[in-house]
Amino acid sequence: MQQIRSWCGALLLSGVLVGCGSGVTTTGTSATDPLTFQTTSLPVGYVGEDFNTSVAVLGGVGPYGYKVIGELPAGLKLSNGMLQGKPTKSGTYKFSIEANDANLSNKVIQYTLNVGELPPFNFEIKLPPAEIRGETRVPVVLNAPRMVRAARVQWDVGKDVQVTAVQPEGNNSVVFWKQSGTLLTVDFGFKTVPKSGARVALVSVKPSVPVSLNSQTLWYEARDGTGKLLGEKKAPPPAPVLDPNKTDPTKPTPPANSPTNPTGTGSSGTGTTGTGTGSAGTTGTGSSETKPPPSPTTPPPDQTGGGK
Repeated sequence: MQQIRSWCGALLLSGVLVGCGSGVTTTGTSATDPLTFQTTSLPVGYVGEDFNTSVAVLGGVGPYGYKVIGELPAGLKLSNGMLQGKPTKSGTYKFSIEANDANLSNKVIQYTLNVGELPPFNFEIKLPPAEIRGETRVPVVLNAPRMVRAARVQWDVGKDVQVTAVQPEGNNSVVFWKQSGTLLTVDFGFKTVPKSGARVALVSVKPSVPVSLNSQTLWYEARDGTGKLLGEKKAPPPAPVLDPNKTDPTKPTPPANSPTNPTGTGSSGTGTTGTGTGSAGTTGTGSSETKPPPSPTTPPPDQTGGGK
């Protein structure tokens, strides 16, 4: 009986100790974060160009479901929180995306997507607004890249400028470059297609004297993974080197100089044709030289003799 009382007392004491613990164990329900769309606005799309943009949500309890309210631009579809495809028609499109989670919570967002015609493919350099006096980094930007995977860019930097470095932007590309005289040549290789308007390289230049850089001396050639030409800007042909001993072919040939004879009075003596002015065989103008008259011929003495 005493043992039972002792056991019950110990049990009761332990219960009291548990009840008077530090309170490290608590229970309850924690509120989940509300559903939130990661993307609140969409980038511009281009006809015939790949479009891939996430419209997924954060918060709530997964898995998530998505549906379109309205109509997407032709060529696009919604799949697992991604808008993807190739738009086929330009225009401005308005639609909504509804997302829901495992707790049956939902969130709706409205988007406006502008789809435009694809601008021309080109590389451009962003130059400082004034002349440079020290080492300067110049961004190289790629517009409307299509499916570009390789490109060669050439830039005539000028006689007083030295290129010190060419750095690719990010880890999406590799570059090889060299400067020969005033001409910088940069070869690009792209792992994935850059976004339109992306900065693909930084060119560091150092002038020996203050100079203004020229963006019009930039030329390029770009191809896709199959070698198909996507865009190019050719350098103008070099100016012809003229031989000082030869006539400039760009200038008109002057007419041959014809001798002009002064008008004079010619001889009308024996052996001339025509009368008035001019030498034999000409009419009107000719040499004024007068030929002397022929010398008289003395007849030979009479050789007839008489006989005796």
